[in-house]
Amino acid sequence: MASNQRYPSLTRPVIIHMAWSSLSSKRLRSFLTIAGVIIGIGAIYFLLSLGLGLQDLVTNQVIGSESVKTIDVTSPNSTIVELNQANSDKIKHLTHVQELGGLYASSGTIKLNNSDVDTLAYGIDSEYQNIADLKIIKGRAFDDNESRELLINRASLEASGIGDAQKVIGQNLELSVEIEGDETAKNKKLTDTFEIVGVIDSGTGSEVYFSKSFFNVAGINEYTQVKLVVDDIDNIPDLRKQIESLGLETVAPMDTINQIKDLFRYVNLILVGFGSIGMIVAILGMFNTLTISLLERTREIGLMIALGVKNRDIRRLFIYESVLLSVIGSVVGITLASLGGHLFSVIMNRIAINRGVHEVFSLVSTPWWLSLGAVAFMVLIGLGVSYFPARRAGRINPIEALHDE
Repeated sequence: MASNQRYPSLTRPVIIHMAWSSLSSKRLRSFLTIAGVIIGIGAIYFLLSLGLGLQDLVTNQVIGSESVKTIDVTSPNSTIVELNQANSDKIKHLTHVQELGGLYASSGTIKLNNSDVDTLAYGIDSEYQNIADLKIIKGRAFDDNESRELLINRASLEASGIGDAQKVIGQNLELSVEIEGDETAKNKKLTDTFEIVGVIDSGTGSEVYFSKSFFNVAGINEYTQVKLVVDDIDNIPDLRKQIESLGLETVAPMDTINQIKDLFRYVNLILVGFGSIGMIVAILGMFNTLTISLLERTREIGLMIALGVKNRDIRRLFIYESVLLSVIGSVVGITLASLGGHLFSVIMNRIAINRGVHEVFSLVSTPWWLSLGAVAFMVLIGLGVSYFPARRAGRINPIEALHDE
């Protein structure tokens, strides 16, 4: 006499073992399906890591060594609001301001190595020198008390035909600066001799930095720019409002960072769009594998149901097969994409070094959340793909299945 007793639900380890056995029995089909997942998720992961790496690279190039906790202050109209010492002191004593430095800027000409080179001349104080964190590659920073010591950038040396930065340390150069300021100082040109004490790596055009006292003696007392450091990045918006209430303008590195992030949101969407072509192939491959598996195992499933295995467990069997394909394919795909990305970065660095680029850079970024998110995304895809085959498997009529040849 047939029994109507149903078996208890199969445990998760048993279903996982059955799913693994099913995939192992069709190795070629499973391999091709996993290969599709590897290509799909690997392509998306590689392109996203490339997009994030380029975003970091562009951000670092634009911001440089400048701290994101800084604010640059300028005057939109010096005839209305002057960025003089009095206003500078007001800003310095605002809450959350840690340090403040001033800069005078003008165009000029340097004479070095029998060459005349147009340059940007910056008179700064020691505070500004610290905040800007100028990258000194040879020599030292200038002494704020020594008004005739000067820093020169690498681009100035290249424009003067000098290849070895060490050779210019201790040399003198002649600097002529166009003076623009109050009525008594306008249309004047100051010329003096400076000692080069350091070489910096900044900018693509000629730049020189020296003590602001050079401008002060010419009667220039209005800063071109004031740079300040904020105690916490969260206080930047409120502090900017306070400064702008004085009639001054502010610019913060965070503005540029936010613009770059907005730009790369669209770039990453485009990259994901290209990678999605491979993902479509992976989805179709997984659906095809599960569907064929269902057709081939109809009698087996019918027998399992006839023996008392619950329909829910039949559905779980197909879901676990899909999840196994997703996890294996995504882990391997992410690993290969990560290795490929770093190899690509190494190759591009070698090419850049051969062409005279001195700094090592990375073209890819592989944060932990990207890897975890990629695996989770692929698992969700697997769950979605398995829905119809699992639902259909759970509805198989055991009598019809056992009579089918």
